[in-house]
Amino acid sequence: MRICLVSREFPPDTGWGGIAVFVHDLALGLKEIGHDVEVISLAADNLDRAVEYQGVLVHRVPWTGLLEEKQRLLTVMPYTHNILKQISALWERFLAIHERKPFDVVEAPEMFAEGLFIAASKAAPLVVRLHTPHFKFIDEQLHNITATFDHQFIAMLERLTLLQADAVTSPSEDLADYVCGNMNYPRDRVSIVRGPVNTLKFCPDGAKTLGDDGRLTVLFAGRLEARKGVYYLMEAIPKVMRAFPGVRLVMIGRDTNTAPGKKSVLAELERSLKRSGCSGNVIFIPAVPSSEMPGYFRSADICVLPSLYDNAPLTCVEALSTGKPVIGTSAGGMKEYIVHGQSGLIVPPADADCLAEALLDLLRDGEKRSRFGQFARKQVLANFDRQEIARQSVGLYKLARANFDSAKDHALYPHDSKHLLPEASALVSAYERMLYDLLYAHSWRFRLSHWACMLRDRPRLTIAKVIVRLGRSVSRLAGLDPIPKSLRRLEEAVEAMHT
Repeated sequence: MRICLVSREFPPDTGWGGIAVFVHDLALGLKEIGHDVEVISLAADNLDRAVEYQGVLVHRVPWTGLLEEKQRLLTVMPYTHNILKQISALWERFLAIHERKPFDVVEAPEMFAEGLFIAASKAAPLVVRLHTPHFKFIDEQLHNITATFDHQFIAMLERLTLLQADAVTSPSEDLADYVCGNMNYPRDRVSIVRGPVNTLKFCPDGAKTLGDDGRLTVLFAGRLEARKGVYYLMEAIPKVMRAFPGVRLVMIGRDTNTAPGKKSVLAELERSLKRSGCSGNVIFIPAVPSSEMPGYFRSADICVLPSLYDNAPLTCVEALSTGKPVIGTSAGGMKEYIVHGQSGLIVPPADADCLAEALLDLLRDGEKRSRFGQFARKQVLANFDRQEIARQSVGLYKLARANFDSAKDHALYPHDSKHLLPEASALVSAYERMLYDLLYAHSWRFRLSHWACMLRDRPRLTIAKVIVRLGRSVSRLAGLDPIPKSLRRLEEAVEAMHT
């Protein structure tokens, strides 16, 4: 099959976040089992290019220059402004490639409605893969996101894309249940396809990054933020150290300014450790490249992921693949990846006591750690290897094509696909003009700011506009009707300058 994967993020240029790595491993898995795969992603440096990455053609699309003139939209809906810029760039590139050499199927994440224009136009069969929709972040105020109109508008676009998709898939039953409940979407229309992992890269055999200092090592990998359960981990550590002092906790992940008052989480965790006297047992390491993570996993005796919510964390599958027992929580989809009592332990979220007990259980029993790790590796090889996930995805793509054939005459936008973006742009322009007229009519501060910016950025046009307005005022006072032809010609010239 000829397959297009649309994703704002794709390594290495745009990072190794969860969606980026998922698309990366899926693309390579599909290529390895014989399919023609192209990826359309954003360019971090805003340079337009197409490069081959391990046999996969990756199109890097510039986007930062789009919609820059829509300053009122940026002011009142900054999140939407940014997302529209990105998905518009992705759509334009997809359409250009698809018209030259059509794709059999397209896959896009649901987050931020990256497949919106493909879904609305029915330009090609579309599979939408759930990761964690923005509307869940709104509902549960994850990352301090609240239900502003700006955020709700993005959530609406996500739901619209899902409703128009030809197939929907989720990496966990938990996330599928949430989305279907939120949207009243038929649960039997969401297929479960788990997260892929490169089992050759994340394997038990190989170098260990951390030196052996005689202590057992517990490893946490993830952003330092409340959703990852780091505060409860800090609360559990003193309880673990009192009962089992011969242990070190290594925490790998970038700091975030999501502590109360938008302050550093790392600084807050370090203060907590200092108060409890456990600073010497905890090592913080900034985010490391994905290529280095196998060495860190191999260095660990136990991996811990105390998330308050995660749909299917990448680090969980990578740790299991490396043959390590994992302690996770029952919140989200992690309980569907860790087999409790066989490849790890599942504890309730936000429960420091249970987390400490689980850590002590595995720290005290080396035979259990070994048994769990061996089972984890076998489990991953059988169920999560990227080629196996690619094969399951191809089955879903065939379903999407069949659904597309029966629904392509019912597109939300039933006209030629190449007109969709210009018409969407016209709609945004109309909204922008409405905001401008409203602000200009009711705010002297906005008028002054507007003219000051005009004078700074386009002085000749500003002076010409002032002359036209003065000329019209003089003409009215003099009772001239119609206005002189010379003034009319000047108005036409000003209008031409403005456009």
